[in-house]
Amino acid sequence: MVSARALAKPAIVGVVVVVLGSVAASSLPSATAAAHVPSSFRSGVALQRFGSGFHWKKGEKCMMRRINRRRAAHGLRRLRWDKQISYVGRRHANVMARRGGGIWHDARLGRRVTRWRALGQNTGAGGRCRRLFKAFWRSSAHRRNILGHWRFVGVGTNWVRGKGLYVQQVFESSRNPGNIYRYPRS
Repeated sequence: MVSARALAKPAIVGVVVVVLGSVAASSLPSATAAAHVPSSFRSGVALQRFGSGFHWKKGEKCMMRRINRRRAAHGLRRLRWDKQISYVGRRHANVMARRGGGIWHDARLGRRVTRWRALGQNTGAGGRCRRLFKAFWRSSAHRRNILGHWRFVGVGTNWVRGKGLYVQQVFESSRNPGNIYRYPRS
């Protein structure tokens, strides 16, 4: 069992920002990325076609609200909450929680999210939403992502008793993000 003191210190991992067309190894030209994705997902109908069994969890809503409050306090527009990129974030948070061996960025984020121009991600674990968001905010690199030039945000969480909240925040800048997954039915 993890002590309360261990839960009080959230762990955060470095920030990854991938810009389409940059020299980053994980960036793919959109035509190449789209070629490997079924047309139903490229057209943005995945949620309608397969039924939207996706609903935001309490921790996900908390994190997205805090992101938008901080952005508003800095005179920036609020980010639109996006279920598709939240689902990608949730799947990654679930994998980190299940493996239990720490936290890491999703190296394949650029393949999992479709129709993107630029992506960013913040990944962390420990404590609850409020404490973990403070840890993100105190890190200049994570804060840069929170205050970046994005249009959409998606947050995925997984709460593990005795370990705290596993979180992946995904930031995206295109007009209509999507992903490659099928959604569970309600």
